[in-house]
Amino acid sequence: MRLPILLAAACALAGCKSDPGPAPAGDPSGPAAASTGPSPSAPAGSAALPAAGPPIPPEEIARAVNPKGEPPYSGPTGTLRGVIRIKGDPPPATGLSFPTDKCPEAAAAYGKLFRVGQDRTLADAMVSVTEYEGFVPAKEEAARLEVKGCAFVERTLVATFGQRVEVVNKDKLESYLPYLDGAKFRAMLVAVPGGDAVKYYPHQPGHYMLRDQLPKPWLTADVFVLKYATHDVTGLDGAYEIRGIPVGKVHVDAFLPPTGGTVGQAFEIKEGDNKLDLTVEFDAAKLKKPGPATGSKPGGPAASKPAASGSKG
Repeated sequence: MRLPILLAAACALAGCKSDPGPAPAGDPSGPAAASTGPSPSAPAGSAALPAAGPPIPPEEIARAVNPKGEPPYSGPTGTLRGVIRIKGDPPPATGLSFPTDKCPEAAAAYGKLFRVGQDRTLADAMVSVTEYEGFVPAKEEAARLEVKGCAFVERTLVATFGQRVEVVNKDKLESYLPYLDGAKFRAMLVAVPGGDAVKYYPHQPGHYMLRDQLPKPWLTADVFVLKYATHDVTGLDGAYEIRGIPVGKVHVDAFLPPTGGTVGQAFEIKEGDNKLDLTVEFDAAKLKKPGPATGSKPGGPAASKPAASGSKG
């Protein structure tokens, strides 16, 4: 019973949303309200794209991610690696159709409720480490997600509060109009082929959705903005790697957004390399709603801990 209870507690503490839906028709704050990027036909890299919303004030970030005002942790650390797998029923088909000529990657990414690799490895699962001693800041200024062939390379993106979210278009011809659903600023920014990254500044920790305003309803990705930096997302090989974890007792959790499936266990981080494999279970009969095509998510972020940050509260 620990994981569901802690998920709910962590979601409440993080201020995450149950599920950001599409903006109501005529909503003046919706994506069409402000066109601040170049037109879809603009030459690649012709102008630097503005950001959707201003950067978050440093003091606001500090209050959320480092409420004790601790200096960055400088003691011995460990790296945690492992593979996340899934057992149970195979992923059901979404029933979506894709233009294979223009969108070669879409069917593989969104044809099933979730992506599974060889040997039942699980893609797009968020892995988090919490309940350690000390403050671990984010190492990068941005959390980046690429789009190619009408599909996000990963269907889950995890950022630390204070990092900006960037979307980079790797296609040669196709343009995209991504927006961060649930964010305060929802300007229309065009991700042109080979152009600059579209930038977003999530205004608070929580659960958001990346969507596209062009006619690609399947093109979505879950975005989780957490109050700690010890997290990763698995690829098709199910592998994850989290560096710079303070040594000592921690809790490790894996979370699959389309199903709400979670698994976790206590673990002791030792200096150097550590390894932990986990397996998420999936029972199709318990699935209440279809997955990423509708943006319906049965759970919150996998910050399975009672504290509001990665360190012990």
